[in-house]
Amino acid sequence: ILPSLDKFTSGHWIGDLITDSDTGEVKWKLNTDLYPNRDYPVKDNKKEGAIEIFEMPVKDSTDKVPNGLYIAGLDPVDDDESQTNSMFSVFIMNLLTDRIVAEYTGRTFDAAENYEKARKLLIFYNAKCLYENDKKGFYAHLMYKNSLHLLSPNPEIAKDLDITATTYINGNKSYGVNSSKKLNAWGRRLQVQWMMSPAYKVNADEPDVLNLHKIRSIGYLKECAAWNPDANTDRVSAMGMLMILRADRERFELNLEKPKNNFSQNSFWERAFKQKANNFGYKSEDFFAQKDTIDLHNW
Repeated sequence: ILPSLDKFTSGHWIGDLITDSDTGEVKWKLNTDLYPNRDYPVKDNKKEGAIEIFEMPVKDSTDKVPNGLYIAGLDPVDDDESQTNSMFSVFIMNLLTDRIVAEYTGRTFDAAENYEKARKLLIFYNAKCLYENDKKGFYAHLMYKNSLHLLSPNPEIAKDLDITATTYINGNKSYGVNSSKKLNAWGRRLQVQWMMSPAYKVNADEPDVLNLHKIRSIGYLKECAAWNPDANTDRVSAMGMLMILRADRERFELNLEKPKNNFSQNSFWERAFKQKANNFGYKSEDFFAQKDTIDLHNW
């Protein structure tokens, strides 16, 4: 990538998100004065950076982003200033293509500015976000902005796998996850599994590549290559949150499979109830069972 970096990044959108004063809609605004943070290791954490979009959100026929198409992972900050090189980082993923579509990594003087950039990014993609809830600033900001619906509740899969011991019902702890060595290690393993999985193909004649080859975040690739237990890799942490949420969504999809027929579903239990017929003397279930053979015009 690096020998042809300008060509590689030429299709990326760099700028910010603004709120339309008339409609309240979050819209994209190109800003050539901003530059995304792509370096690692960073020299300091005082670079605001910029939102970098790799793929614009997909919209349906009503010009809305479909629910459930995008998810996000976030590694927050609390302090307005820090003596470490810790950065605020958030990623957006398209669950259909399994690709990272947007990123913001940076550090503003006021931490609330970071939170607001992330909030607008989540609204722009209609994405649910999983974050490390050790720090309460991001939760407080979304609560103040009436935007808690953008946060993902405690993922059930983390509890099922004994990664977290407690599921909270109310308050800050009911959203996101509490970070731990065990949780973070699991998030990194999920990232490796995702990277080594076959990438989504639009056409069957496209070459076979891995998700790794579709990553467009330069900073994330650099962090992954340099990762070690003592390194401060905020993008890897944010992606770990995203991958845990992705795994939870996969688990949810598996649970949506039609249950196997068993004794409790036997028609015997419905014998006491008469099916109500419609005005034409047909039961609705009979109509749907025969809809392929009924002449709908004459019927």
